[in-house]
Amino acid sequence: MRSKHCLWLIMGWLCFYTCDTATTVLAADADKNVALIYMTSNKQPNDDIQALQHILQAYTSVDTIAIEDVHQQMLQHYQRVVVVNTYSTAMPAKALDALNQFQGPALLIGDNALQLAPFAKWQEKQVVELRAIGEEGLVNPVQWKSVQPTADAQIIEWASTMNQSYPFVIQQHNWSFIGIFINEGALQYEWPAIIGELLQLPRPSTHAAFVVLTDINMKTNVQKLEEVVTAFADRDIPIALEVTPIMMNEKIDYLHENKKLVSYLQKLQKEGYAFILSASNSMEQSLHYLALRKIYPTISVGDSALFTSIIQRENQQLYMSQMNQHLIYPFTAGTIAHTATNPFYPVKQQMDLLLKVPGSVIGIQYPAYSHVAYVQELADYLNRHPQIELINFRQTKQQVKSGNVAIVQHENGEQTVHLSFTKFQRLKILFDERPFEVMLWALVLIVSLFVILFFINTLRLRITLRKRLFEERKSNG
Repeated sequence: MRSKHCLWLIMGWLCFYTCDTATTVLAADADKNVALIYMTSNKQPNDDIQALQHILQAYTSVDTIAIEDVHQQMLQHYQRVVVVNTYSTAMPAKALDALNQFQGPALLIGDNALQLAPFAKWQEKQVVELRAIGEEGLVNPVQWKSVQPTADAQIIEWASTMNQSYPFVIQQHNWSFIGIFINEGALQYEWPAIIGELLQLPRPSTHAAFVVLTDINMKTNVQKLEEVVTAFADRDIPIALEVTPIMMNEKIDYLHENKKLVSYLQKLQKEGYAFILSASNSMEQSLHYLALRKIYPTISVGDSALFTSIIQRENQQLYMSQMNQHLIYPFTAGTIAHTATNPFYPVKQQMDLLLKVPGSVIGIQYPAYSHVAYVQELADYLNRHPQIELINFRQTKQQVKSGNVAIVQHENGEQTVHLSFTKFQRLKILFDERPFEVMLWALVLIVSLFVILFFINTLRLRITLRKRLFEERKSNG
């Protein structure tokens, strides 16, 4: 009887475990939001797919999937679907069947639309040369095979040639259609909001932003830098300082040649400012240079295996992103111009565009040589847009590690720093930075040793001579 009772308990426990596990798996699958399905000639995601992935990731989680891998059971776990076709060909039968049965918000971009059931009654028309999409003119004309939707379709946006307009962004039941993804000029700031609305994605309400004082090097005017730093502090705007400690020009310029600047930067380090490393030579050498002077950068400019976070210049990214185990902060708003009239205007224009992009990051460069007056203009703009949330890099989690330097920055602003240089390594670094000074000190040391040896030898001879004289007097007694 007891064995039967135990058997029923075990079977009950197994049933419960199985059900609980199944529930857990389904719950995990239900968390999947957008399936970004691509159809390319080489079966690899191209630049447009990556750009769309960045756009969608600003809203929600995204899985990028080749159309050859799509089937009905897979799509059951997604709430939304985006299909990107970059060339005309037949869709795989399993994928086509799964897409036709999908009930959630869905979007097709590019070719092969008429293969899908919602668009089956549309008609393909002639190839036209597009000059504009909506009110945004194209940099270069684009060839596109136009379509004629059915009467019950809703036209969201038109594209135009020199003399005619064509339906371009269209909604048909739960599916939407975009003729072609042209991610250039002002359009790159329009697509995120359009795609978000078509897919009924909840719109991010804030924009992360950061300000970096750039162009800090040996030639920086300390007084001007201090004025700018103080102006930002007075307005409660967190900043980071981008420092280039070693400048490779006709001659090598080292930061320590400006002693007042090094002293001021050390003071800012103690006060809790964040530092960003820009290197014109070896990133590791520049890191060691600053760390030995008690200045601890936690982010680098450009790719570096030493840092977990990097700043990127001159790119098309509009969002913070994760790539190759790096968190990337892009400069998106440009730099305060070095012009006599209205230098803040280009940055303001760019920020106006970025505010159209849901969830975009606003990265601002403020050169250390710029006039302090532009700080107030920037502060006024930020105050007019409460949706902008400023990042204090000193209150982010960062890590830096080389063979001799380890820096761990915690979210409470504290830093754990460990330096492991031997005396020989320190001497070698000193020689690399100041070879003439090291050689001069070595010469002084050698001369000093010779002088000391000379005096010792002279003293020894005098003592020996006096001892002989004393012995001669004693013997002549």
